[in-house]
Amino acid sequence: MITRPVFLPDSWVRSLWDLLLFVVTLSLAILGPLEIVYKFRQNFFFWYSAVFLSAIFLADLVLNFHTAYYARGEVVTDRAAIRRHYLKTWFFIDLLSVFPLELISGPLNLQLFGHTLDLAPVLRLLRLLRLLHLRQLVNRWSHADFFNPSVIRLAILLLWILMVAHWAACGWIVLGNVRPDYTAPENYLRALYWAITTFATIGYGDITPLNVPQIAYTIVVEIIGVGMFGYMIGNIASLLANLDIARSKYQEKINRLNLFMEYRGIPVALRQKLRRYYRYMWESRRGYDENLLLKDLPSALQKELAMHIHAEVLEKIPIFRGAEDGFIKEIVMKLVPAMFTPGDIIFREGEIGHNMYFISKGSVEIIHEHTGKVFATIKQGGYFGEIALLMDSPRSATVRAVDYCDLYTLDKDSFQVVLMHFPQFAKQVQQMAKNRIKSWKHRPKNHSHAIGKKKPKRG
Repeated sequence: MITRPVFLPDSWVRSLWDLLLFVVTLSLAILGPLEIVYKFRQNFFFWYSAVFLSAIFLADLVLNFHTAYYARGEVVTDRAAIRRHYLKTWFFIDLLSVFPLELISGPLNLQLFGHTLDLAPVLRLLRLLRLLHLRQLVNRWSHADFFNPSVIRLAILLLWILMVAHWAACGWIVLGNVRPDYTAPENYLRALYWAITTFATIGYGDITPLNVPQIAYTIVVEIIGVGMFGYMIGNIASLLANLDIARSKYQEKINRLNLFMEYRGIPVALRQKLRRYYRYMWESRRGYDENLLLKDLPSALQKELAMHIHAEVLEKIPIFRGAEDGFIKEIVMKLVPAMFTPGDIIFREGEIGHNMYFISKGSVEIIHEHTGKVFATIKQGGYFGEIALLMDSPRSATVRAVDYCDLYTLDKDSFQVVLMHFPQFAKQVQQMAKNRIKSWKHRPKNHSHAIGKKKPKRG
């Protein structure tokens, strides 16, 4: 028995299909009212709508029976559950859009304000109920990696405004406000111009209603336009303000910093250093706090994200080489981010070490405290101070940041707590510590054990 695949709602296949549906439904929303206005029944649009759209919508109806859905954050892939969910939600709307209503033979006429209206194309506009899917598509795209949610909402809002203006313009033409000396495109452009000026409450008065039906229609459009114009201005202002939330928060933080420095009378040199620090934080991290981000996640996702960020660095460290995955996952959860500016001393010669450091960005110099001699330079991907995890001994050199450095630290206490849960690996670490102590006793006096990745240069 052949098992048909179940498509995930955010898979690339489903995303491409949704984009196709969006385009064809949008074309129906544009061309459908024009069919009512200009009655081009036996031309391209007639066959496009009757054959192509029906085939697309039928394929989508079938595909929806094989597409998983989200329920309380979980993906439901059970076929029976998918069928029940689809039948309760979009099935009947989608089924209505499948029937080729363009094939209705004979006009279905209705007298409206002295005008004869063919109901057949009006019934075919019931397919526009598929526009209700638009909100569902926007929600999917808002969570996609390649779309800015604010840009999507702004684009959809503008699209809806233009679409309603298009429908209002078509209604204005149906009511007979056209000039016989103009072509059909020219009359449509005049009608669209009237609709937009009415929605925008401009109303130049160059195009005005000429009879009672047109006056009644204008009143309705004006009422809709006032509400829509206010809604549009409010939403556009909100969307533009939130288009880059991180930048807005950064600017707010800079303003608070300037007020604080002014109030406290901070020296100019220190002010510049503080501003450079915040500028670096914005350019490198967009001002986000990694710890706060991780704390918002459940423990499983915290470990998965931390492993992705740190695992490659940890694998290069000799004392972690060969450790099991469970040990590494626990270690990455103990890493704490730290940031240093150019010239900052990370630790000094003679201090008792309690932390080791991993370099995510930037570089550091291993120097002699008194002579200033540079033993080595450790760059991105390196580490130093690992002896602190193995034994209590003073630092034999000073470490200084060369430029802006993003580091991660691991303290000895956290390391020992993790070792308690992995006794087998703890024995290996103890043996490493003994070997280190032996080499420590026989080391040259000018040798620096603060270096983790590169050996000191010999002068």
